[in-house]
Amino acid sequence: MVNQKWIYYFIVICLFPVLMAAKETNPAKIIQNVEKKLDSAKSIRVVFKQTYIWELTGEEQSIEGELVLQGDDRFHVTTEDQIIVSDGQTLWTYSKPSQRVLIDRLSDSDNTLLPRQILFQYTRSYATRMVGEEVISGKTCAVVMLTEESGDAFFPEVTVWIEQDTWIPRKVEQVDINDNRTIYELNSVQFDLPMDASIFEFVIPEDTEVIDMR
Repeated sequence: MVNQKWIYYFIVICLFPVLMAAKETNPAKIIQNVEKKLDSAKSIRVVFKQTYIWELTGEEQSIEGELVLQGDDRFHVTTEDQIIVSDGQTLWTYSKPSQRVLIDRLSDSDNTLLPRQILFQYTRSYATRMVGEEVISGKTCAVVMLTEESGDAFFPEVTVWIEQDTWIPRKVEQVDINDNRTIYELNSVQFDLPMDASIFEFVIPEDTEVIDMR
C-alpha cells in the first residue's frame, strides 16, 4: 500500500533530481533552478512502475500507477490498490480492497510534507556526482548519484538515470539505511497537460466506509 509520505518523496526523488544533474554546481543556483521549474510547470503527469527489493530476503514487490501533480499541493495518484487525492486542502486516501476512505485536512495529516518543503531539504542535504552513462530504451542517460553522509537520511543514497537530450529522468534507485532498494521506472513523463479541476477531488463510491478525521 502506498502512504502519503511516499507520494511526496516520489514527486521529489523521481521528478526533480534532473535539475541537479546539470553542470551548475552552486547549491543556491540549483535551488533557484528548481523553484523556476516548479513555478513554470502548470501540471505534471507520470506513469510509473515501482519495485521494492528487500535486502535480507531478496523478495521483490512491484506496483504500477499514475501520478498527476498540479502546483505545490494538488495531486492524484492511482495504483492497483489505492487512490490518493488532494485538492490542496483536503486529503482523501482510498483503499480499493477494503472499500474504505480516510479523509483528513492536508495540513493536519501526520504524513503531510509538501513537495516544495521536501524538495528544499533534499537538494540542500545531498551531494551529487556523475558516475557514467547508460542506455535505457535506446536513449543515452546520464547516471547521477546523490549521497547524504550525515546519517540522518532514511535514503542515504539515490541514483538517477536522466535522458541527456531531454533532461527527463527515466529511472531512479533509492537505497535506504537497511540497504533495501526501491526502483522507479518512469515510462512516461509529460508536462503542462490541460487538467480538469475535478481530477483533484475524490468522489466517494457507494458502499464505502468513510473515516472523516477533519
